[in-house]
Amino acid sequence: MQEFFSQYANIQNPTFEMVLFTFLLAFVCASSIALVYWMTSPATLKTGNYIQSLILSSLIATMILQSIGDSVASGLGILGALTIINFRTSFRDPRDIIFMFAALGTGIACGSYVFMIAILGTGIFCFVAVCLKFTPFHLGNHVIWELRVRIEDREKIPAMEQIFEEYCRRCTVSGIRNEPAKNAVPAAQERDYLLLFHDDERNLEFLQTLESVEGISPRRLNKQSVTENDLVD
Repeated sequence: MQEFFSQYANIQNPTFEMVLFTFLLAFVCASSIALVYWMTSPATLKTGNYIQSLILSSLIATMILQSIGDSVASGLGILGALTIINFRTSFRDPRDIIFMFAALGTGIACGSYVFMIAILGTGIFCFVAVCLKFTPFHLGNHVIWELRVRIEDREKIPAMEQIFEEYCRRCTVSGIRNEPAKNAVPAAQERDYLLLFHDDERNLEFLQTLESVEGISPRRLNKQSVTENDLVD
């Protein structure tokens, strides 16, 4: 296999069949990376558009590298053209950046006709990503929830925290807003929490229990696209 791939290394004028094979290999490698991302990522972080971006970015990198070849002038021209495009996309998870780099790296390897590196690199990357799923470093498939509550009686905070301990595996305060006091009435307070439930199906029961506490008014409870690393003990 290595001898077969070496025949097409640093090819100057690739044939139609060779170009087609290069794009097909980039597509297969990028699809493998996208599939591993889908299998190992939490449900709250998966988006169809990002999965497509992983595959398409590899094909674009392959096309650019094949267009440049060994021509410095072509490389500078393409670099100047790409500077016109401004990418404003923000990644929610640093892990997403790594997978995007992996897809781009596969496209670069295929576009440079170093197919052995593209295949081995993709295989090793996917193997390690799958192995990490079964380690303590894996994020898991838990849903992260954002809760906003209005606290009119701060003496009820301990009761509220007891409810958190009953229903939540992790809980942390992400924001506090104090309202100005009026007519000698103690100021109300709004707090934002990031929650990780023991059982996501009990979120309605959690809200009902929280509403039963006098002086505590839940404002909203929704899924939040953050990582478990944001939930500190």
